[in-house]
Amino acid sequence: MSIGGDGVARIPVLDRTVVVFIPKSAPQDELKIKISKVEKSFLFGEIVQIIKPSSHRREPPCPVAFECGGCSWQQFSESEQIRQKELLLKELFQKFLPQVQYDLAPTVVSNQVFEYRNRIQVKHLHTDLGYFKSNSHEIVPITDCPIAEAPIRAKIAELSRTLKPTADLKKYEIKINQDGQVEHYDIGSFGEGLAFSQVNNYVNQLLVEQTLKQIQVLLPLDFSGLLTELYAGAGNFTFALAEIFKKMRIEAVELNHRLTHAASEIVKAKKLIKQVTFFTTKVETFAFHHPLSSEIILLDPPRSGCLPEVITRIAEKNPEHIAYISCHPTMLGRDVALLMKISPQYQIKHLQIFDMFPQTDHFETLCILSRKL
Repeated sequence: MSIGGDGVARIPVLDRTVVVFIPKSAPQDELKIKISKVEKSFLFGEIVQIIKPSSHRREPPCPVAFECGGCSWQQFSESEQIRQKELLLKELFQKFLPQVQYDLAPTVVSNQVFEYRNRIQVKHLHTDLGYFKSNSHEIVPITDCPIAEAPIRAKIAELSRTLKPTADLKKYEIKINQDGQVEHYDIGSFGEGLAFSQVNNYVNQLLVEQTLKQIQVLLPLDFSGLLTELYAGAGNFTFALAEIFKKMRIEAVELNHRLTHAASEIVKAKKLIKQVTFFTTKVETFAFHHPLSSEIILLDPPRSGCLPEVITRIAEKNPEHIAYISCHPTMLGRDVALLMKISPQYQIKHLQIFDMFPQTDHFETLCILSRKL
C-alpha cells in the first residue's frame, strides 16, 4: 500500500516495470484492472474484477466506502491496516534515512475503530450533503458516517433531511464541543482553523501521555530551563507539560490567533502566566527572531511538515533533545533527514506510531531525537 491509501502493483512491460496505483484495493488482492490515468512515471488503475480476494479483504461496514474519499482502507482488516502503516513508515525511513538505526515501538491502537471521530467536515451542494468522491469534487451523499461518534452520526441524518438546497458549495463542521454537545456551523463563517483539535480523544490522550513519558526520561522533573514548542495549536501538549514540569518555562508558538487566544485564556485561568507564554506568529519568523531552547524543542507541524529554514534553524541551535510529532510520515522522514544532514550527531531514541485515524492510511508518529553523548 502507498501513502495516499492506494494499493501498488508492479507490472512488467517490455524491458521495465510499471508502477500502477489502485484505489480501494487490499494487500495481496489478485485483480483485473483497467488503466484510468497515465502519468509520466506511473499509472492509475480501477478495479474491474476481484479475481482472488486477499485474506485481509472484507466487505466495508460503510455502504458508500468504495465511492467516498473519506476512508481509504475500510475494505481490509484493522490488523492489516496497522501492519501496512508500520511498513509505510519503515519504507520511508529506509528511503530518507537508510543509514540511521532505530527501533520502532509497538503501535498504539485506538480503543474504537469506528465511532472515534469527535468532529467531521461535510460538503453541501444543491440537495446533497456528504464527502467528496476520491480525487474529485463530486459529492457522495450520506445520511451517516460510521467513523464519527454516535451523536455526530445522528446530526448527519438530521441535517441531510433539514438543510435547504443551496446553489453554492458550503462546508460544515459538525463536532462535539467541550460540554459534550453536538454543534455545527458553516466553516466559511469562521475559518478552517477555528475548531482545530485532535479528532480521536482516546489516542490523542495516549499520544500526549507517551510524549510526556519520553520527555521525563530526558529531563528531571525539577527542570527549570526553557522548552520551545513550535506549532503549538491551542496547547495540546503545553498544559500537560506545565502540569508535570512545574519549573519549566514554555514558549509556545502558533500562527492561528483564535487558537492562541483560547490558549492564553487557559494560561490565565490556570495561573500559568509566569510559566507559559503563547506567541501568535509564523514559526519561521519566531525561529529567526527569537532565541530557541538549547535544551529541548517540541514541534507538531501540519501535514506539510516544517519549512527547510525552520529545520535548519533548529539544527543550528543544536538543542539536546527534539520531540517531533508528525501527521505525515513522508514529511517526518524528509525533515529528520535534513536535520541529520546538518547535525549528524542526532540519534533516534524513540519512534512510535499512534493509530489516530482507523480505516484510513493516516497516522500520527512520535519521534524523539537526542544528541549523541
